[in-house]
Amino acid sequence: MIHDQMFQSQFLADAPLKWRHADQQFPRPDPFWRDWLLETGSLTRRLKELSQGTFRVNVLVEGWVLGTGRQALLFGQHRSRQLLWSRHVELCLYDKPWVAAHSLIPLSSLRGSLRQLVKLRDRPLGGFLFDQPDLKRSEPELVCLDGCWGRRSVFSLQGNPLLVAELFLPAMVDSLREKTRK
Repeated sequence: MIHDQMFQSQFLADAPLKWRHADQQFPRPDPFWRDWLLETGSLTRRLKELSQGTFRVNVLVEGWVLGTGRQALLFGQHRSRQLLWSRHVELCLYDKPWVAAHSLIPLSSLRGSLRQLVKLRDRPLGGFLFDQPDLKRSEPELVCLDGCWGRRSVFSLQGNPLLVAELFLPAMVDSLREKTRK
């Protein structure tokens, strides 16, 4: 099941899924999903605004992994065998996981102030990223898994790439639908 914690920790930003740009995606996301998937601002900030103080980050697993050629292509790099910081988290509201997220950061990107990205613990990555004045973001690629939508983008900070993918979980949809009924 999609909301199983084991699946969430296996949701990979670089998974060989049918990632597509929004205009190429089939089926196309409905307006509700397009609003969330194509959001250009901070997902963390948006979730915090909805959370009534219940937002938290649950770290599932994080640590160093050896990169592959597939990952190097996503980063636009040629060195495939490099170390990457891999971080799987859940973004939770009302004590339920709403988003499963996976980030990959090449060791070569962790220079200067970016070194702190391996020490976030239960702080959200988005909280750091969207406070950076030189943040750039690629057009998101979308995927639909078992009826749940996900997105991924390559961010660039100080010219250094990092990959972030987010999968929106059933608890989020259920909670938002319940709020609109009230």
